[in-house]
Parts: sequence; structure tokens; C-alpha cells
Amino acid sequence: MVIASEKKLVQALSLSKIFEDYESAFNEATGMPLSLRSVQVWNMAHHGKKFENPFCALMASTNRSCVACLEVQQQISDSNAQEPKTVVCFAGLCDTTVPLRVGNDLVGFLQTGQVATKKPTKAKF
Repeated sequence: MVIASEKKLVQALSLSKIFEDYESAFNEATGMPLSLRSVQVWNMAHHGKKFENPFCALMASTNRSCVACLEVQQQISDSNAQEPKTVVCFAGLCDTTVPLRVGNDLVGFLQTGQVATKKPTKAKF
């Protein structure tokens, strides 16, 4: 279970100048969003972020599709995570997290994604 101090740590890191610079460099180099988030989060990791996938932003605006997206966030947030993990959503878009640890304690995730690794087709969609 994540304690309040771990959530505060991740929040402080996400608001830091060093993360802001890293996020900006990552965004410009890849064209993809980047989020730093705590372990227990039930919201869209990249919603409102620079380079948020327009399809994902549209999906987040409706309750039924938003639930499917939130399920991906839940799948990717394994509290036993030791290594990076990628999950593919129903639309074929990938999200990847890298676990952030302080010693043995998981405190959060660095997350990117909302990207298709294969060209979408009508049949697959």
C-alpha cells in the first residue's frame, strides 16, 4: 500500500525543474507524452499532457471508453513491478511504465505511450 509520504514524494518530483526539463526533452525527441505518477492512481496518466494522443483524448471524454482506458492503467500499475512493462489497449495502442523505487519500496511509475507499434487496419480495429 502506498503511504501519503510516497505520494508526496512523487508529486514533488513531478513538479521539480529537473523532471520538467527531462519531460520537455523527452516530448520533443519522441513526440510522446511522459508522466510521473504514484502507484495508486485511478485516472488517465497522460490526459491533458503535451503530445497526448488525440484518439486517447477523445476516448477519455466518454464514460464507457474511459473505463477501458482506466483498465489499461490498472494493468500497467503492478505493485510488484521490478522491470518496465508494456500493455496494449483494445485499440492497439501501447503504454509503458518503468517502476520507480526508493530502496525496495515502489513509489511510482514513469509512464509513456499511447502509441501504435503497427499500422492500424480496419479489420484489427
